[in-house]
Amino acid sequence: MSTVTTVPTVEEPDAGRWFVLPGVSWEGYVAINNAVVNPRGLRMIYCDGRLTLATTSRKHDWYAERMAELVKVLAEQLGIHWEAGGGATYRREEMNSGVEGDQTFYFGEHAELMKGPQDIDLTVQPPPDLAIEVEVSHSADNAMVVWGRLGVPEVWRFDPIAETFGFWMRQHDGTYARSDRGASFPMLSPDDVLGQMQLADQLGAGNWNSRLRVWVREVIVPRQGGGG
Repeated sequence: MSTVTTVPTVEEPDAGRWFVLPGVSWEGYVAINNAVVNPRGLRMIYCDGRLTLATTSRKHDWYAERMAELVKVLAEQLGIHWEAGGGATYRREEMNSGVEGDQTFYFGEHAELMKGPQDIDLTVQPPPDLAIEVEVSHSADNAMVVWGRLGVPEVWRFDPIAETFGFWMRQHDGTYARSDRGASFPMLSPDDVLGQMQLADQLGAGNWNSRLRVWVREVIVPRQGGGG
């Protein structure tokens, strides 16, 4: 098996493209991942020697930000302690896996443990409670394998092109199954999330955001404890 030992130069990647480097050692992945510090619009997914580099677009990032705003307002209005992980790198050498999420979150006790601008070290810290995947130019299937290995209990997958959304819950074998309800906000339905993303698209970010808290307070909060 060949090993990547050099670090490619990434300047201005074309939005929405991705490519795969096979035969990359763990050391090679870490070197690349560490060298390309917080590049705008670049994600890396590493699994068993296969390194996927994916560039994002404004459409992708716009929806990822709206999804993050939705989570924050839900947590705020429902009284759930939260901490954002953003697009941090999550990796474990013994699992031969690493990934950056579009958005990630900790809730409850994990949020308290991860409060503030801490660096991520999964050998001593929990994985995020929720990862968000926005699928514009390519599928999140590879990322899902890594999230499962890292122990992330819930992933939200949103495809704004096909206009589909789903809650995906981790199973005992590390794979994910689609669910009608998520663990983080069980009073929320997939149609609720999809409808809010469509509304944000119609209104624009600012106008939508100004209405979001009202919607959560008047529609979602009354469901708390009732499951409906």
